[in-house]
Amino acid sequence: MKNTTYYILFLFVTVFSYAQDKQLLQTGVIIDSMKIATTPSESYAIYFPKKYDAKTPTALVFIFDPDARGKIAIEPFILAAETYNYILVCSNTLKNGSTQVNIAVANRLFDNVLQTYAIDTSQLYISGFSGGARLASFYGISSGAFQGVIACGASFNGMDKLIPPSNNFSYVGMVGDRDMNYLEMIANKEWLDNAKIVNTLFIAHEEHVWPKQAEMLRAFDWLEIQAYKKNIRPKNDTIIKRIYDTNLRIADSLKANKEMIASVIAYEKGITFFNTNEDNFLRTKIAEIKKTREYKDEVAKMEKIKVQENEILDKLSLRFDQELKSAKSNTNFKFWNTEMKKLNAMKLDNNDIPTQNMVIRALYWFQVIVYETGEENKRNQQKDKADYCTELYKIITETN
Repeated sequence: MKNTTYYILFLFVTVFSYAQDKQLLQTGVIIDSMKIATTPSESYAIYFPKKYDAKTPTALVFIFDPDARGKIAIEPFILAAETYNYILVCSNTLKNGSTQVNIAVANRLFDNVLQTYAIDTSQLYISGFSGGARLASFYGISSGAFQGVIACGASFNGMDKLIPPSNNFSYVGMVGDRDMNYLEMIANKEWLDNAKIVNTLFIAHEEHVWPKQAEMLRAFDWLEIQAYKKNIRPKNDTIIKRIYDTNLRIADSLKANKEMIASVIAYEKGITFFNTNEDNFLRTKIAEIKKTREYKDEVAKMEKIKVQENEILDKLSLRFDQELKSAKSNTNFKFWNTEMKKLNAMKLDNNDIPTQNMVIRALYWFQVIVYETGEENKRNQQKDKADYCTELYKIITETN
């Protein structure tokens, strides 16, 4: 990992030539399957915003998708790219798998793109979804080359957290409240706060998917404010006012809908630190909400659900590990059928949405664990264990 970090640091301080084929620089459309010059078997998708000027170094976002879907992964960023003039690049090769292989693929992508186009290396950002978010976070915390990380649906690997943060990047986490990695992202924010890394977390009413364009724009709104504070971009009062108004409107709507925790988070995102009167207005609203019984009850409810979710995950994983050790062709699945029916009843309770979301998260998490374990046992030719996982996976998916 040290060698990788040194390579990236060298890469971003090198003076690059901008040998661009102007016929390829279509703006406002996703250009798919651009070849890596040194490795033609690898490719990427690229998007140039409509205001792009090939003669002017431009901000750029590298994007990693767990299934190497360059065009699909670029789409959530287009609104933000047009708003703030970012080039978007996503690998069509890099996908969930070997970390070392992916690091090599990513390094070739960085090298090719930064040598080919006019890029402002002081405005480099990196993003990913699921496994792609983990790799993006690794580069963010270890290289010092990126101003911001946008991690969607997954956080750092444990190894990354051992690397001392020695750079000034900003971190945006994005996750759905029905995403199997929801608790992981909540815990990750706590770690970032303790590490004094400037960060925020956006939570949407979604499952394990790329965020929508409007949500991604809000993430880049937040990053825009951080860029002003770091003097990376010139402060724009019109943009600051739009960001403030957007968050105020969303927060007021959430408050009216009795989503008190979410409303506080939205009000907090409207605090820009540039307008004392408006910022103090939001701080007053936040303080008032936190005094209410509704807010305190919701906080208590979420804490209770967090404990319950961890208990469910522990129960399922412990039983799974025990049965897997002695898996036979005649394994009795009575426990699992009973447990899945119980969880399904909780999932269908529309009168308790937080608990419903919690069960959806837990079931998806366990479904992935069983599937990946089954695939590993197939590769290792452990037939009894693989068959056990296949049958259990079928029981889970019938519920989920």
